[in-house]
Amino acid sequence: MFHVIRLPVAAMLCVAAGAHAQSPTPTRPATGNGSARLAAPAQSSLNLPRLKARGNPHDANVVAKAQATIDDLPTLGKPNVREATSQNLRYLTIDAGTSWSRALRGGPKDTVFVSFLAYGSEGTVIDAAGARLQIKAASRPGYAQLQIGKPSQRGVTWIPFGGPIKIETHGGNPLATLPVLTVRIDRSARVWDLYLANRLALADQPLASLPPGAPNQFTLRAGAAGALVSGLTSADENPLYEDENANGIDDAFEQQNRGALLAAKAPAAERSALARQWQQDQQRRQLKPWPVQRPLPDGAPGSPRPKG
Repeated sequence: MFHVIRLPVAAMLCVAAGAHAQSPTPTRPATGNGSARLAAPAQSSLNLPRLKARGNPHDANVVAKAQATIDDLPTLGKPNVREATSQNLRYLTIDAGTSWSRALRGGPKDTVFVSFLAYGSEGTVIDAAGARLQIKAASRPGYAQLQIGKPSQRGVTWIPFGGPIKIETHGGNPLATLPVLTVRIDRSARVWDLYLANRLALADQPLASLPPGAPNQFTLRAGAAGALVSGLTSADENPLYEDENANGIDDAFEQQNRGALLAAKAPAAERSALARQWQQDQQRRQLKPWPVQRPLPDGAPGSPRPKG
């Protein structure tokens, strides 16, 4: 069973700055938490709260470079994947029906956090190590609907999730403007969680099985009018909140409500109940997303210039 709090997805979009990149690393480094936090911080173009471009390396609230990978978004030599820029923000445009894949951190027993900013047309499917999302048409004109993929005996059952997502025109194509999404993938427990910006929106979604020994991978298959990707990060630690036990829940909330962190091997039902309480607390406090630089739609000042 999974838990959902419906949120106005389109309202969580905003604009700001930040950009740095490095090559992907598919495996988790052998780095202890204590020493790693004194290393230089990782710097994400998504300006994630614990991966900010101007992070302080002596701040315990930042994730070290050794524990995060900021993908450099290569075209992979594919003619249907191209670079574009918008106000110095580099991103990729992906033609209809084209798949683009990148290696992620973590192994079969690890928990990994994957954050990305992607826009997609109807039929776009995103698969992050078995956590699946799809963009479909909404009943309201000019808007799209996000769907969650749930494994079933017939393959995948798609379940509508969240509110309507605004469609903008990018490069002449109608694309749903998703917020920054972060997926917590727990391959050991075979579940995943979804954050819309800084809100835990869904917990304990069944994770699709991967072949034995298969590495973690992010794949986007563009829908009928293409897609774009402007940021992709994978991290060993939660990039949104301090989360020492890697259960996806803000440590500050756990300390305030339990007096201590939940044990790493606590029963799944106990973790689910705590996640549900945190969801409700976030909704009451009406958290606002942090500012993020994102591609501008056609006609806006500084709108994209294709690079070929």
